[in-house]
Amino acid sequence: MARSKSEEEKMEDGDMEQDGGESIDLVEMLKADHRKVQELFTRFEDADKRTRPAIASEALKDLEIHTALEEELVYPAIREAIEHEDLVDQAEEEHHVAKLLIKELQKMSATDERFATKFKVLGELVGHHIEEEEGEIFPQAQDSQWETEELGQAVMKRKHKLEQKYERGGAKKASAQKRRKAA
Repeated sequence: MARSKSEEEKMEDGDMEQDGGESIDLVEMLKADHRKVQELFTRFEDADKRTRPAIASEALKDLEIHTALEEELVYPAIREAIEHEDLVDQAEEEHHVAKLLIKELQKMSATDERFATKFKVLGELVGHHIEEEEGEIFPQAQDSQWETEELGQAVMKRKHKLEQKYERGGAKKASAQKRRKAA
């Protein structure tokens, strides 16, 4: 059945209900996250030095939220549902490496000459990870009927909380920077 809006657009517009009503297609939501992050990596490559920091910051935030959702809620459900748990083990290790790179990038200035290179390596790792999730893990999980309404709602609730946390954290950092500049 064709839809006039993508799952991501529905979520952004508030059309997808989280407290009952229309069900959440969790795999489509995760894939929408993947597309968004891939687009940010592409935009970073094409951007000038002035706009790169904001793009990188958004990508790193989105990756942190996405990995937390998968590690806390999605992967445990998939692990119980599929026969090849080694795929989940590998995905978790890829998350571990990505989180190390994210932490290193967060400590660097986006104007540092090595930042762009490290960010590109992260993008390549994430691209490989997405291919494996969408090509192997998600199809196996979907064959097993792992996705439940409750899991979808739990993921959406957690995603909303994490987004709020990052918004508050970003606002606090911006305020502190303004205060330092004013002093």
